Amino acid sequence: MGLFKKKEKVEGGHKILIAYGDALGIFDVWEFGKLIKKYNLEKGIAIVRKKPTQKVYEEAEKNQVEIMVSQNPKEFAQQIKKQIEQPNSKVAVRKLEEVADRSIMQDPC
Repeated sequence: MGLFKKKEKVEGGHKILIAYGDALGIFDVWEFGKLIKKYNLEKGIAIVRKKPTQKVYEEAEKNQVEIMVSQNPKEFAQQIKKQIEQPNSKVAVRKLEEVADRSIMQDPC
C-alpha cells in the first residue's frame, strides 16, 4: 500500500490519514488500524455517509480511528484537511477503498 512514500516522511512531523466513503465496516477499521501502526500515524479519521453500527464504533476506538458522518464525505474530508494541515504536518486524503482492500473478504461495507 503506497499511501506514504519515504520522501513524504517529515522528521518530527505528524502524519494524519483521512479516508472517506459510503460505509465503514469492521474490516475497514482493522485495516485502517494496521496503517496507523505501520506508518506511526498520529491520527486516523474515517468520514462516511452512513452511520456505522455500535460494534464498528467500538473497534474504531480500539484501533484509534475517529469516525465522522457526513452527507458529502469527500468534500468534508477536504475541509477537515484544510483545517488541520500545517506546514510541518502531512495530511493524506484517500478513498476508503484504497485504505482497506475489500476485495479480499468480499465485504461490501
